[in-house]
Amino acid sequence: MKKIVVIIVAAFTLLGLHSASAQSRTSYFMEGSYFRNDLNPALVPTRGYVALPVMSGFGLNATNNFISVDNFVYQRDGELVTALHSSVTADEFLKKLPAQGKLTTDLKTNLFSVGFYVKRSFWNFGINANVSADAAMSMDVFKALKTLGNGVYDLGNTAIEANAYMDAFVGTSFRVHRNVNVGIKAKFLVGVATLDGQFSKLNANVTPDAVDATMQGTWRANGIFIDNSQVKAGNELPIDEVMRTDLSYMLNNLNNFGFAVDLGAEVRLLGDHLKISAAVTDLGFIKWGGKTQISGKLDGEFNFAGMNLETSEMNTSGDFNLMVDEGATSKGYATMLNFALNVGAEYNILKNRIAFGLLSHTKFCGSMTYSELTASVNFRPLNWITATFSHTFLNNNRLGVLGFALNIHPRALNIYAGLDFIDTSWVKGPTIKGVQPPLPRYQKSLNAYVGLGFNFGRPKFMRAEKAKKRERIED
Repeated sequence: MKKIVVIIVAAFTLLGLHSASAQSRTSYFMEGSYFRNDLNPALVPTRGYVALPVMSGFGLNATNNFISVDNFVYQRDGELVTALHSSVTADEFLKKLPAQGKLTTDLKTNLFSVGFYVKRSFWNFGINANVSADAAMSMDVFKALKTLGNGVYDLGNTAIEANAYMDAFVGTSFRVHRNVNVGIKAKFLVGVATLDGQFSKLNANVTPDAVDATMQGTWRANGIFIDNSQVKAGNELPIDEVMRTDLSYMLNNLNNFGFAVDLGAEVRLLGDHLKISAAVTDLGFIKWGGKTQISGKLDGEFNFAGMNLETSEMNTSGDFNLMVDEGATSKGYATMLNFALNVGAEYNILKNRIAFGLLSHTKFCGSMTYSELTASVNFRPLNWITATFSHTFLNNNRLGVLGFALNIHPRALNIYAGLDFIDTSWVKGPTIKGVQPPLPRYQKSLNAYVGLGFNFGRPKFMRAEKAKKRERIED
């Protein structure tokens, strides 16, 4: 049983720790942070900056709506058991699960970027590396395993999509009115790899003695490392025979291009006490060429015939085939990026030293959609330091799952570290070599972002406006 618990915990750690746009929502209302520009191109830092490779920014964002310690691990008579244990009723377990399980992960690394002011306009440009993956699956698989009822369960409505690409961007933010800023960021995209798959059949035949699962589906891939010169329609080749990793070959195939845009605006009202903002980010596509395209079929079988109670080993067998049956075409195809809609409202008090913020974040991942509502309190005790505490509602996040970010941005440096979805409720995990590590009980998501940049040149107009604002805003 301990082995099963460890498997569940490992799955939670690898999949449940949330990565949904590698953007730190907690940074949205942090005035000195240049990362907020990723969420809304109209929101700009208070100084120009230079961000160097890797150290300038690294973001990880992963989200799911069903994997958590609380859903899959239970306390019974002082011991940890999994949801499949006989002491856990089917109703107790299944009522916690959604109708469809969703997983999404984003990883973003800023390779280089520069931001600067030209009179009253802000400009920035740079290069990012991006990886995203999304999956959807039926929760009937857990119903079948838990109830062990006779019959065939349809586990369809399952799909996966993944993309890896580079983007080179140039953006600007400027005023169209004394109280209105607009921003736009254009991105030139270079596709590295893409994969998508869907299941036409995914069934589980459950009997009291065993579980037999079969699946059939299709998949499609494209990327700079694919060599389909020997693949023709009707042929079947092992997938490893169409993969090449030599650098010269991959560089020669950097011909999958695309375009995306970020659009945003900010309106300041009530003497700058109230700020309303909205943006759409990563609205775009990548066109993948036919010369590096392959597609094929998914076929698999899995059998679970119980567990040896003496050794705690599961009696399983299976066979999974990923075969290529079609190679290069002249058509190619396009994939859309995962784009997001952000809408924020902020109210400042105590001469802008404290601000209350509310951010709605909706992410569109193919056929899946995620919505979150983040409330935050932002402290600005000094002009060069900001700390933020937040809580994100929706996506089944419970109270007590918090976020925190700190931005230090004096004249020379800009240091940022943020972590969303910190679970304050912990339970003891399974004993491993005499140690029971603590585990977050309710956490289904994690968004982490760190970065180090170098500041320069706060514009004169901003310093003058800051002084006037301090005089105008009263407690």
